Amino acid sequence: MHALGSGFGRISPLGLMLSGFGLICILALIVVLEIMRTDSRQREKVDIGWEYFTEMAGQKRLTPQETDILKRIVESGDVSSADMVFDSSFIYEDALEAFLKTNSVKLERDETQFALLRGLRVKLGYAQLPPETPLSSTRQLEEGMPVSVVDGEEQPRRGRISEVRERQWAITLDAEIPPTIAVGAGLELSALRAGDGEYVLRLPVSATRLGQRIIYLPHSRVLERKQLRNWVRIDVNIPCRVTVAGKPEGWRQGDGGPTLGMVLEGRLLDLSGGGACARFSSPIPQGHKLSLNFDLPGTSLRGLQSEVMRMTSTLRNDREDFEHNLKFMAMETAAQEKIVRYVFEKQRIDSQMRGPIKIE
Repeated sequence: MHALGSGFGRISPLGLMLSGFGLICILALIVVLEIMRTDSRQREKVDIGWEYFTEMAGQKRLTPQETDILKRIVESGDVSSADMVFDSSFIYEDALEAFLKTNSVKLERDETQFALLRGLRVKLGYAQLPPETPLSSTRQLEEGMPVSVVDGEEQPRRGRISEVRERQWAITLDAEIPPTIAVGAGLELSALRAGDGEYVLRLPVSATRLGQRIIYLPHSRVLERKQLRNWVRIDVNIPCRVTVAGKPEGWRQGDGGPTLGMVLEGRLLDLSGGGACARFSSPIPQGHKLSLNFDLPGTSLRGLQSEVMRMTSTLRNDREDFEHNLKFMAMETAAQEKIVRYVFEKQRIDSQMRGPIKIE
C-alpha cells in the first residue's frame, strides 16, 4: 500500500477492507430499502385491485356466494389485479381453468357449484360475448349456434348447440345418432358464430341420448378460429341481372355461348362476401366474365365483376334451368362490407327465429 504513492496517503490494508465492507453494507441497505419500497407499492396495487373488485362485485349484483367463489377463482389464477376479471373474458377463463383443476375433486362431489359458476358467468357478461370478441373457451358458446359434426368415418352431421353449462355442453343432431358416434369416440366439430367466424376443435363424446339425438361433450380451451369474412354462404332468393362482359381466354367465335353485352335476368340462390350462386334460364359457360346487379335491404349493388366458376343444369317443373357458381373479382371493400354485413345479419335473424332447440 505504501508503494501506491502519495495520492492515496498512508492507508492500511485493514482500513481499506473496512471501507470496502462499509460501502457494501450501504449498497445492500439501499437495495433492501428499494425492495421494501417495491413490495409496498405492489401490496398497495393489490389492495387497490381488491377494492375495485369489491366495488365491481356490488355493481354486478353478485351474491355473497358468487363473490366468494370469484375471489377463489382470482386467487387460483394468480391474477395480478383482482378487478381484471371484470374487464377481460380471457383472463377470467384462464383463472377459471386453474380453479377447476385445483378443485376438481370437490366440484365432482357438489354439482351446485357448477350452477353457481354458470350464474356468475351470466352476471359477468361472459355467457354471450359481442361478435368482435373471439371465443377462448367452449363455455362461451351459445345455444342455437349451428354445428357440423364429423365422425371417425369422415361423415358430416348437422346439428345445433342445445345446451351450454359449466360442466359440459350438448349438441342436438338434425338426424339420428349413428353407431360411429358413441361414448369415447373422437369428433371433429365446427361451430359457426354469426358476425365472427368458424371455430374448429376435436373432442371425445362424454355421453349420448339416442332417443333425443343429443351428444354431450366436455369443455375445451383449444379452439381454432377461422375468420369468415369472405366465404360464409347463406341461402337467399334475390332477383338479379347480369351483363356478359367478357369471354374466357382462348374462346373462339364458333364455340357458342352468350354474346358480349347480353343481359340475363335470374335469381341469386346463395350469397357470400366472396361469391354467389345464380340461376338463369340460359347457360353461361365456365370462364365467362359478368357484371352483376342486385339489391339488398337499404342498398343497391351495381356492376359487381364476377366470373363463372362452374355451371350445372337443373330440371324444375319440366323446365331446364342453369345454376352458376360465381366468384367476385376485384370487388370494392365498401361493396364487400355491405354483403358481409347482410350475410351475418340474416344469419343472426334466422338463428333467433329458430330459437334454441327445445328438448321434449
